[in-house]
Amino acid sequence: MIDLNKLMSQIDLQSLQSMDAAKLTGLLKEHQNNIIKFALIIASLIAVVVMFNDLHSKEEALRGQITQMQQKLDAMKSRDAVSGELDTFNAALPKKVNEFELITLLSDFAKSQHTSITSMSPAESVDMGLYDLINVHFNGVTDNFKDMVLFLRTIERSKYPLRIDTWSGSEDVNNKITFDVSVSAVMIHT
Repeated sequence: MIDLNKLMSQIDLQSLQSMDAAKLTGLLKEHQNNIIKFALIIASLIAVVVMFNDLHSKEEALRGQITQMQQKLDAMKSRDAVSGELDTFNAALPKKVNEFELITLLSDFAKSQHTSITSMSPAESVDMGLYDLINVHFNGVTDNFKDMVLFLRTIERSKYPLRIDTWSGSEDVNNKITFDVSVSAVMIHT
């Protein structure tokens, strides 16, 4: 190990100023091994510091990339969760029905409850922004009051978003029930 105190005692600053080049060269030759060892230690320390700083900056960059990837992963998980919730919400929406399907649907309901639709106005669709409101008016005939009520109940309890807006009815001389109904349906824009 280099004894710095010994080296410093031999090299006195005041004597260094008064020394000439020959004495300085002689002194350097005498302590050449110690100076080389000291220079190598300083160079090694500088190399270690440079390598440490380089590794530290690489580590910081890697940590930044890991943080970005974690944020992207969290965003993807959030997107997947929201997408699942949207699918659940869309599945809970009532089934869609358009103008043509509504007329067919009402005809099928009438047949199932022994009711005849004698006349039907064309379905009208009105755009309400988030949904379309479909209105249809029809006249029907049935043999008894019970079948008419079952027909109207089938409309309102269907899996489609249907509503009876108006209803009026009467009994004719042949004991047939005639009635007028206005039905509306909602078709949500998705």
